[in-house]
Amino acid sequence: MDEQIEEFVMREELIILTAAELDLENTPATDFPEPRRVYAWIWYPSKAFRIQAHAVSYTRTAVKIRFLEPLIQIHREGWVWLNSVTPAPADESDDESTDKSPDRPTPPHQ
Repeated sequence: MDEQIEEFVMREELIILTAAELDLENTPATDFPEPRRVYAWIWYPSKAFRIQAHAVSYTRTAVKIRFLEPLIQIHREGWVWLNSVTPAPADESDDESTDKSPDRPTPPHQ
C-alpha cells in the first residue's frame, strides 16, 4: 500500500489546457447532446498517450474529454486541443483501453 501511495504522489502531472488557453469568455463551449466516443492524445512531461475517451463539450479550438487516466487508472475530465482528438469508428467497442503510443501525434485530417 505504501508503494502505491508513493507512486501516486511521485507521478507526473497530466498536462491539460489552462483557463487562459481555453479562453471560454471569447470562445464559448457547446455541450454534445450525448458524449461521443473519440481517440485523444493526452500528455505528461515525459510521455504522450493516445487514449479512448468521451467528448462532452467543444469550442472552436478545444474539446473537453472524459477518460481513464492510464498511469493511475482514475477517471478524469479535461480540455485538450481540437487537433488532438479524432472520432472513434462507429464499429469499435466502447472500452477505455489506451493505445499506449509514446509519440506525439501528427495532426488529423480535417
